[in-house]
Amino acid sequence: MGYAGALSVPPVFFHLGLHDWTAYFYAGGVAAYWYQGLQDMKSNKAVKRNFPVLGNLRYIFETLRPEIRQYFIEGDQEAVPYSRANRALAYQRAKGMPDMIPFGTRRDVYANGYEWINHSMHPTKLSVADMRVTFGGERCTQPYSASVLNISGMSYGALSDNAVTALNAGAKLGGFFHNTGEGSVSAFH
Repeated sequence: MGYAGALSVPPVFFHLGLHDWTAYFYAGGVAAYWYQGLQDMKSNKAVKRNFPVLGNLRYIFETLRPEIRQYFIEGDQEAVPYSRANRALAYQRAKGMPDMIPFGTRRDVYANGYEWINHSMHPTKLSVADMRVTFGGERCTQPYSASVLNISGMSYGALSDNAVTALNAGAKLGGFFHNTGEGSVSAFH
């Protein structure tokens, strides 16, 4: 493209004349193309070196990628770490604008896999037995009962002494297990 551009400069001047500014604009564009191409050929980036001038498009698109994805590809409810709807809500709150959206939701509540919670006028009462599982079969000499709700593994180093003591007290009151995480049992367990 550089050679074609350079070879076409004299015919452009001949056709448009020396007094037409567009001929000089065209020649300046060809000169800029050649300058950028020669700079790219000396670049330490392989994409620019192998594809002078054209390789710059990769870096331009890489810079524009978040905006292209945000405005043209992603939906209102998807994105990491925050969806477009959550970002809009944060912007509205930061500007002191009303952040309520009346009359329903934009989510497809009839889609397969959509989860929601219904309020109940008469909630059911679960027995403690429903929240426990017995481990050990008929031939087991020491079967034991364990809760289905337990405290997951958090190492002592990630928590304070008071946190470990409080979690342990809650586990004792609820009758369930407390996983100590990577560490062993400390004096506070």
